[in-house]
Amino acid sequence: MSKKIVLIRLDKIGDLICTLPTDQVLDQSAYDVTWVVQKGMGRIVECGEKKRRYIELDKANPKASQKIFADFLKQNNFDYAVSFQCPWWINYELFKHRIRHRIGVLSQWHSFLFLNEGVRQKRSQSVKHEFEYNLELVEKITGPIKQDPKNILFKFKKPQSTATLDKFGLKPNYIVVHPGMMGSALNWPQQKYIEYIAKQINSGHTIVVTGTDSDEPYLNEIKAVYVNHPQVKWLQSKLNFNELLEILNYSEKIIVPSTGVAHIAASLDKEVHAIFSHIRVHHPIRWSPRGINIHIYLPKVSNPDLCDHSDCMTKIELS
Repeated sequence: MSKKIVLIRLDKIGDLICTLPTDQVLDQSAYDVTWVVQKGMGRIVECGEKKRRYIELDKANPKASQKIFADFLKQNNFDYAVSFQCPWWINYELFKHRIRHRIGVLSQWHSFLFLNEGVRQKRSQSVKHEFEYNLELVEKITGPIKQDPKNILFKFKKPQSTATLDKFGLKPNYIVVHPGMMGSALNWPQQKYIEYIAKQINSGHTIVVTGTDSDEPYLNEIKAVYVNHPQVKWLQSKLNFNELLEILNYSEKIIVPSTGVAHIAASLDKEVHAIFSHIRVHHPIRWSPRGINIHIYLPKVSNPDLCDHSDCMTKIELS
């Protein structure tokens, strides 16, 4: 009889994509797996090549979500729970419902109180990739994994339609520039994006700029220069998730800072040019997109330990 496992990651796109492939080391004949993800992240799960069962919870509404999660645990007799990144009430419910193996990172107070198979990790030191840290937790179930972690990748199903390209008058092999981000890491200055786009336009390329309303602080200067340029297709806030997948899928390459779109593009096997800083907790050793054609750019500075302000990022030049 299969052992039942619940894997829990209530976090953003990049974090989830760096966690989902951990289930690929679990023998499907021996384990029955269900994911718990943040509200809105089910679209990531559903678009993956591997079929996964999941529920969504909303961290912004903890009272209602805690009840949903408690009812979910009552309806399932889980043998294992892996808490990759969760608020305290997730670990409390695992404890309250007496899940036999409660696995997670020993860090915040609730992890020491409610988990019984905790793993000590110092992720802030960024000595390995986020996926490898996550895989260490699953190894509490499987034992040591012999596969090379670099070969255990999350993959999106490749879009077959070109309807979004037709909608915006695009032909394949344009360059996608996605300057927006959540502000959790340093970014390339907008002037550098402007210069890069100018160089590509002069070489005859079509540029597609993507982003959302929340990306406006990273786009306003670029928009002032290029929003009406005939070789630039401005698609900020014009794409739903499936349309974004299509736009990324038919591109030549994607230029992007450390944000979820980098991980999405990598999971489509696209050529990704990703911009990072030397700051330890932001470093690509831990947060780089994982795929088959990834190019990482870091500032060329004499002392990387001093790269803690935006001026450092001007030292990055894309090839």
